[in-house]
Amino acid sequence: MSKLEGLLYPKQGQRKNIFISGKGGVGKTSVACITAVNSAKKGFKTLLMTTDPAAHIGSVLDKPVSDTITKIDGIDNLYAVKIDQKKCTEEYKKGILDDARARFDPNTVQAMEEELNSPCTEEMAAFQKFIEYAGGDDFQVIVYDTAPTGHTLRLLELPMEWSKQIQMKSGLSVEASEEDKNQKERFDRVIEMMKNKELTTFGFVMYPEKTPIIEAYRASEELKSLGIATQLVVANLVIPEEQCQTPFFTNRRNMQLKYLEEIKERFGEAEILQLPMYSEEIKGLEMLSAIAGKLYEGSN
Repeated sequence: MSKLEGLLYPKQGQRKNIFISGKGGVGKTSVACITAVNSAKKGFKTLLMTTDPAAHIGSVLDKPVSDTITKIDGIDNLYAVKIDQKKCTEEYKKGILDDARARFDPNTVQAMEEELNSPCTEEMAAFQKFIEYAGGDDFQVIVYDTAPTGHTLRLLELPMEWSKQIQMKSGLSVEASEEDKNQKERFDRVIEMMKNKELTTFGFVMYPEKTPIIEAYRASEELKSLGIATQLVVANLVIPEEQCQTPFFTNRRNMQLKYLEEIKERFGEAEILQLPMYSEEIKGLEMLSAIAGKLYEGSN
């Protein structure tokens, strides 16, 4: 098995988790779909999952995708689910506050509700959903479009579950229940899985331009401090040399070549792939299959 194959496919009896991350608009949803299609074509039962409310995996696949796991017609072994972040956040908040109302006075509940109105709560709610899938064994490969941030993972490494942290911030002293301890154990198992290079591949998508490279590098360094290595980088929208028929495209490609060198310098330990700019929108299983064969050449 080549290095690239080791990043994409599970060993016998194991499961592979592939996280595709990057700043908004760099094409991470397209890369996640390409990666999932590639895995399914290889014969692995694959789940493509997103917790990003802006993600458009249904449009890229050109197939309907909902908040329940859906078999994608037209390709064997491929399933997809789009987590409704607003819905799962409301469910998460409701669970915490319903428990609080049964145990605390209205002022305390109000204080907890105010603490829950933060972006951290959305991340934690999405991560709860992610854990439901990560903890199961229904799929051989799970491709995640948009990975948990280093900030979210730092919260999970704290010694208690997030709802108890909310209570602490509200001035309460609360003993962790058995369920809280079980939840924390589930969090810990998933984080350990993410740190295991044999089980998890963490990848970034970026344009060969300054800002996306810097943002991805900062995020990768934060993850590195948590013991999670960046193993895969996809440089997207690279102008093909044969298309450089005008000074404009020639200059743009020369600029990209300079930034591709910077990507190699910053992410030298990762497998670095280039995805060319296409003249049409990346959409549909046929096109995704064709691109997968080119992007992961040598593993198809």
